Amino acid sequence: MVNFKLPRGPNTLTAGVARRALDDENPRASERFVSFGDRARYDDATGARADDARRGARLRVIASDDDATSTSSAARVHEGLGEAATRDDALRRFARRGAAAGGSTVRFEPSRRVPSGCVAMTRAMRHNMRLALDKDAEFEAVEASEVDDAVDVAMELSRVQDDDDDDDDDDAREIESDVARRAMRAHFGELGRVLTTSEVFVLDIDGTTYRARVADVNSKSCEEEAATLGYHCFRARVNAETTFYVRSSDEKSLRIANNEGKARSVRLARREVIEVRTKDGETFPVNRRLLRQCIALTSAVRRAGELGEDDADEFVSADVDIDTDVFDRVLIFLERAATGQPPPAFDIRVTETLARAAEVLECRSLEDYCAEKLGAYGSRIREYDWDEVVAHNAAGGVWLYIDGMVLDVKRWLNEHPGGDTIIPKQSLDMDAARHFEMYHSSRESFLYLKEFYIGEVRARDRARVPSPSPEASEDFLRQLRQYTTFRIESEIAPTRVHLGQ
Repeated sequence: MVNFKLPRGPNTLTAGVARRALDDENPRASERFVSFGDRARYDDATGARADDARRGARLRVIASDDDATSTSSAARVHEGLGEAATRDDALRRFARRGAAAGGSTVRFEPSRRVPSGCVAMTRAMRHNMRLALDKDAEFEAVEASEVDDAVDVAMELSRVQDDDDDDDDDDAREIESDVARRAMRAHFGELGRVLTTSEVFVLDIDGTTYRARVADVNSKSCEEEAATLGYHCFRARVNAETTFYVRSSDEKSLRIANNEGKARSVRLARREVIEVRTKDGETFPVNRRLLRQCIALTSAVRRAGELGEDDADEFVSADVDIDTDVFDRVLIFLERAATGQPPPAFDIRVTETLARAAEVLECRSLEDYCAEKLGAYGSRIREYDWDEVVAHNAAGGVWLYIDGMVLDVKRWLNEHPGGDTIIPKQSLDMDAARHFEMYHSSRESFLYLKEFYIGEVRARDRARVPSPSPEASEDFLRQLRQYTTFRIESEIAPTRVHLGQ
């Protein structure tokens, strides 16, 4: 039997968080909650939000009479709600509650034929908004005036098979690009309409039924997109200048004749992108502005900028002697630096690999970042007296002793898979190597020790460190020492003081 109860253990986001009060007298009992949804109130009769119908509604979903008109953007609601919801803003759209930031939207259109408290939606609307018939759904307003205008929209067409269709793959249908694009404008070109990537519709073009999917929406041209760092667009508003492009999802069953699409714009945008191949064979399309910080790639950056519209090469490429996962982190660092954001909080192991990548790329900013972080790490490494470790723990710290190493794990406790109490209860003020061996069978755990390593207990004090019986095995200690090559040199004292002796 599967237990679907929400976990509230010490290693979850809700650890130590009080359950929220749901009574009317105390709707926001504490700011300590991890999250607290907006407890909207609705009129039971009309479905409108009690505070303002323009902000949202809770309505029962019913089928639209014109369900076949799948490309419509208007969901019909009772007259009173429709007029109130769109008052002062004919462009107002509504998304399923929780999806206002990027989900599919509709506009509410008043209709006498729709019962109060209901919304009539086509099959396409219900599919795109992930709604079920005869179920209540909550909607929230999306101000279309605040959504960026669409420069272009790419629609992906596929043919809907019927009983009369020949299944022969060689008998592909063909449609002229101009015909398909005019149909897209006719069906989706309503001014102010908001289109969202991955919306799906069914429509008729010259007597043939097609499935149309919104493959791509852009609020910037290809050239602007390529030159803008961190650009992402999932939803945009159609205007009179929006260009519709069409492509086939399967060339074997549907060909779009004379389809130039965005070819010229893509050619012009090529100069902003460099294909970087890592040593393990992966290829990254990278904005050349990011790579200007990498002196080793200067020639590639220059070649890309010199591309002309008629150049035959698709992209300028460059090879780097760096693994894929490391180069991926390099790009994260470069993008955050270029957009004015603080660098990621990479751990020490990652920082060391990035430092080597910075040398390969001759990237000074990354070199400086790694040197600063590794320097800070090196400055805190030192030797400790055993009494110093015990005193620190008595004052509320969590310094572990494992085979001579001192590990500061206090900040890890909330993330510890075994809970945040087992380490302080069982492993302080003794050699915890045995406990580490018992609970961490995977040697992958060794790789994280450097993040917590702050030094060594002095060799002269190690005989004073209590050790449980039985002690950690010699095989475990040998493997541990093979992995922990970052330790400062110090004599390892073999003498132990067993607990109870």
